[in-house]
Amino acid sequence: MPKRVRDSNMELLRLVAMLLVLVVHANFRALPVPGFSHVHNNPSSALLMFMTEAFSIYAVNLFVLLSGWYGIRFKARRLAELLFQVLFFGLFAIGVCAIWAPDELQHDVLSRLLMLGQGDYWFVKAYVALYLLSPVLNAFVETASRKQFATVLVAFFAFQLLYGWAFESTRWLVAGYSLPSFMGLYLLARFMRLHPMRWWQLNRWVDLGIYLAIVVLLTVAMFVIKQHAGRGGMLYFYICPLVILGAMHLLLFFSKFSFRSHIVNWLAISAFGAYLTQSSSFIGGRFYDQIILNWFNNVPRFEFIIYTSLLVLAVFFGSILIDKVRLALWHALCRLGRLQT
Repeated sequence: MPKRVRDSNMELLRLVAMLLVLVVHANFRALPVPGFSHVHNNPSSALLMFMTEAFSIYAVNLFVLLSGWYGIRFKARRLAELLFQVLFFGLFAIGVCAIWAPDELQHDVLSRLLMLGQGDYWFVKAYVALYLLSPVLNAFVETASRKQFATVLVAFFAFQLLYGWAFESTRWLVAGYSLPSFMGLYLLARFMRLHPMRWWQLNRWVDLGIYLAIVVLLTVAMFVIKQHAGRGGMLYFYICPLVILGAMHLLLFFSKFSFRSHIVNWLAISAFGAYLTQSSSFIGGRFYDQIILNWFNNVPRFEFIIYTSLLVLAVFFGSILIDKVRLALWHALCRLGRLQT
């Protein structure tokens, strides 16, 4: 059987989603969210930060939607490779700390390496749980009628909208940082792929226009809310209806053109390494968040944008190259295992 060639248009979306992860973390993870005084004293700066968040907050949803678009086919070896990748980047982060920040290794090293802390690679843990449950979800997808499938989706997202987003009364949904939210997104993407609807079949430029309109709407809404000292953070939850809708139409936009590129596919297969680098509990805060915060407080805004953009690109491409080492090591271990058996 010839090896399946990945769709480069969707692999390009994977790269875009990873860049958006780095951008969103460079914004409201590394920097304080503009409050009432910031909005009134420096409105252009606050507006730019709100727009950056509104432009990039779809990243996590995009990764899960991509998994649902193609469907997860559970394989123990694929799960082992994912966990090996996490371990590899964890050891890499420890090595970086041993050289440049040894004080980071004075406590909880093994716990952080094994992701036992609440904040240690939350996405990895939620995604691994989704992966483990994927056979159950796939069985539902394969046996449910279109009407049953649609009913389940409407019921789930109505529940999530009411109890997870509007009133934040269901702690285990946690603004979308959770397995139930991932399951809903996975099923949504499977439904979009398997059951064509007029809504999914708009011109791709209409899809892009809807995404951009949502970016503008979220930006303006957040700015106005903060002008009046409101909270507004719920607009940037992963379970915010507009955030889900924006991710859906960005996915649809990329799905409606096709091309093949060895370079794009080669980069995309290692893109997850960028998340593992800059979200590491060992080096993410020390070598990403703190550097960006220091630039934000001490250099002119234009220079801050240039420096931060270069850092994002350096982490992105540097992590991909590091992951190529991980891939070579993984393939060597697999060959060794076959030889021994």
